[in-house]
Amino acid sequence: MSPSSAAGKAVRGQLQAKEIKSTIFADTPDLVEGMHERLGEDLGEPTLPQATCSFAPRNTVGSKTLRIEFAWVPRDAGTDDTNRLPGPLSHYDVNDAAAEANDISSHLRVECVLPGTDRKASQQVLLQGEASNTLLMGTEVQQKTIDQQITFLYLMTRRATEALGCENTPLTKDPVVKASPTPAA
Repeated sequence: MSPSSAAGKAVRGQLQAKEIKSTIFADTPDLVEGMHERLGEDLGEPTLPQATCSFAPRNTVGSKTLRIEFAWVPRDAGTDDTNRLPGPLSHYDVNDAAAEANDISSHLRVECVLPGTDRKASQQVLLQGEASNTLLMGTEVQQKTIDQQITFLYLMTRRATEALGCENTPLTKDPVVKASPTPAA
C-alpha cells in the first residue's frame, strides 16, 4: 500500500516504523474466492478466518507481526462468548460498525450484503475483520495504539468489502473511532 494513503499512514503509526515489510497470504481474488466458499459453511458459528496479510517494521526478525484476517460471523457475535477476544475489552462504534479490542487484537463487524446466489447467506451473517498485533505483546499498550489499530482495521475491512462487492456499500466514510458501551447479552 502507498505510504501516503490513509491505510499506509495508519499501519506505519501502528507499527511505529517508517519502513515496513508485508507478507501477502491471499491476494484479492483469493480473498473473494475464499470468503464466497465460507458462505457454504455452518453459519451458526464463526467461519474459519481467511488470513490476508501481515505487516512488520522492516528490521523485525521473527514472527511478531500485525496480521489481518476475515471471517463470517453470526449476527450476535459481539454478544456471545464463542467469538469474544480474551481479557478486558474496549468497545467502539466506527461509523456504525461495531468494534472491540483488547491489548493486542481487535474485531470489527459490518453487514456485507453480496449480490446473486450469495445474497441470502450473506444476509445471515456479518463480515468480521480481525487485526492481531503480536508486536505489542509484553508492552504497555496506550489507548492511542488501540485507536490506531481499529482505524487500520476499518480501512482494511473497507478494502475487503469493496473486493467482495458488498451491495450495501458499508464503510464508505473516513473512520471515526468512538468508545461505546459494552453490548447487551
